[in-house]
Amino acid sequence: MKLIYGRAGSGKSEYVLNEVAKSINDGNKKIYIITPEQFSFTTEKRLLEKIEKNHRCGATLNVEVISFERMAYRVINELFNNDKIKLENSSKAMIIFDAINKNKKDLKFLGSNLENVDTVITQITEFKKHNISVKMLENQVENTNDEYLKAKLRDMLIMYKAMQSKLTDDFIDENDLLTILAENIENSHLFDNSIIYIDEFAGFTKQEFSVIEKLEKIAKELYITICTDELRVTKKPENDIFYDNKQTVQTLKQI
Repeated sequence: MKLIYGRAGSGKSEYVLNEVAKSINDGNKKIYIITPEQFSFTTEKRLLEKIEKNHRCGATLNVEVISFERMAYRVINELFNNDKIKLENSSKAMIIFDAINKNKKDLKFLGSNLENVDTVITQITEFKKHNISVKMLENQVENTNDEYLKAKLRDMLIMYKAMQSKLTDDFIDENDLLTILAENIENSHLFDNSIIYIDEFAGFTKQEFSVIEKLEKIAKELYITICTDELRVTKKPENDIFYDNKQTVQTLKQI
């Protein structure tokens, strides 16, 4: 794993595109540039312009701009024959609304209005992004001494269990995509021995860190861009605009 760092506008993405352009004619290397979904089109456009400038048109078959989510779908399609049905937000809302109505007597804080349905869906999304399982939430409920907090967590535990019980082998929650990717990417071999660049991320969720940990094992080379002035944590959070990114660096170094 190699880190490419610098302040905003210092040329990190330009460096990545230049390196890819240099390697693009080597057909033995499969190259991936992983970006957030909203940056994928811009990165593809800039990459093609870079290739055209270097007179290497028509040699882009071995390079691809992709997001973590699209990687997940590709692995799922390969390993599970594309049989899983994506659970839409409207379906989640129906599941949560039904769960609230069925558990009214046990819920201390949640009511059956639409605002609470949205709140529950948002909270479950955050649980999954940070790899908080039902079991972990159960342990937290048991070990929390604050009765007010315990009651809130218990309500969320009821909702979380209701949601997960509906996720049978036939359905998939988009918030589980990266967890599924991390658990199965080593079985697919789609990305083995590839050169991978991870660019344009402001930071990573625990799900994304889990995927990066697996990519570090299976990729031939792994490069990650970080927006920071240096890698060491030398200042307090309130005095350093790059503090969060430096914490990201520490997590990557642990990986």
